[in-house]
Amino acid sequence: MPKIDIVEINNIIRKIIDNIMNSKEAIVNIIDNIRKEQESLMFEIAKLKNDIIKIIDEVDHLEKLDKQMRKRLVEVSSDFSRYTEKDIREVYERAYEIRGNLMSRIQEEKHLREKRDALELQLRKLDENIKSAEKVISQISVALKFLEGDILPAFEIDDKESEMLLGIKILEAQEYERARIARDIHDGPAQYVASAVMRADFLPKVIMKDIEEGLKEIDDLKIILKKALKEIRDTIFDLRPMSFDDLGLIQTIQEHVKSIIEETNININLRLKPVNDEIEPIIQIAAYRMIQEILNNIKKHSKARNVDVKLDYGMKYLMIVITDDGIGFDVEETLKKVKTTGENYGLLGIIDRVNQLQGEFHIVSKMGNGTTFKIKLPVNRGVIQDEGKD
Repeated sequence: MPKIDIVEINNIIRKIIDNIMNSKEAIVNIIDNIRKEQESLMFEIAKLKNDIIKIIDEVDHLEKLDKQMRKRLVEVSSDFSRYTEKDIREVYERAYEIRGNLMSRIQEEKHLREKRDALELQLRKLDENIKSAEKVISQISVALKFLEGDILPAFEIDDKESEMLLGIKILEAQEYERARIARDIHDGPAQYVASAVMRADFLPKVIMKDIEEGLKEIDDLKIILKKALKEIRDTIFDLRPMSFDDLGLIQTIQEHVKSIIEETNININLRLKPVNDEIEPIIQIAAYRMIQEILNNIKKHSKARNVDVKLDYGMKYLMIVITDDGIGFDVEETLKKVKTTGENYGLLGIIDRVNQLQGEFHIVSKMGNGTTFKIKLPVNRGVIQDEGKD
């Protein structure tokens, strides 16, 4: 058997790392340039919105003048004995001038709105490009963490290899979670706050123009900020439900289900075996995360009307079975896509968690016939260790 030249292998890997680092830096530079373009667009959009407000004021003023001139035209046209031909001509010319200016401003307002909509669409596309590039950066970072490890111990000691692979799994999970949190904040509270800031900028002008309209705008601003606060609280709850330590697994699940029922028309039937100390806390948190993610996916995608959630456990294993009567999906195709593209962080996170805990995860679904999720987890790490020995 030929001898493995570790030095040569490390040299090859170092060259690969250098190439990857260069690619990563290039992508980072691209992201920076896109962000600069994004900031420029945001400034231009804000300026356009300000211009639109100004032109709306002009249109309102011209419409009032136009209305006055139309009344004046009726007046002079109905009394030729009182007004000279010159008077009538001047009124007609003034009315024509005002109407021309009004039509011009209306057209200009339309043009500005169309330009604003086009720039906002372009801004959304830039944001999508940034998210895609950040996802690539995340994957490259994970690859670099793997490649930058000491290759020699990996060849010599099996335990070290297992430890390294576990470390990579943890890094991947962290990157997925960071990406999910960033996406949730960007798509949720960040959008509401940005909208609130923009409206707050224009609020003084609205108040100066019409106090009642300004008060309505303040009410709308309060609604936007309340939505932002709710989104922030939801994100915090997703990170670590504050009720978990006080209420425990079962009641935390019930609280989450209650919030889904309040937001949707889905009927969720719970059959949950009471849990005290029979299940290790970290396993309880993992179980909650999986139930939470599956229910959120059902809420977003399944179009289900009824959902059954069952949680049971024995001496060694915890069983979770979630069934819905939704539209279903192609399981094989979806899992293949998840594993090859990394899309659907939630489902990928469940698969990773189950694998790390040496559990089992099965999905049974047919198009139009609903879906059943089955999860089997050990109740504590002692079971995991026993399984590892076997």
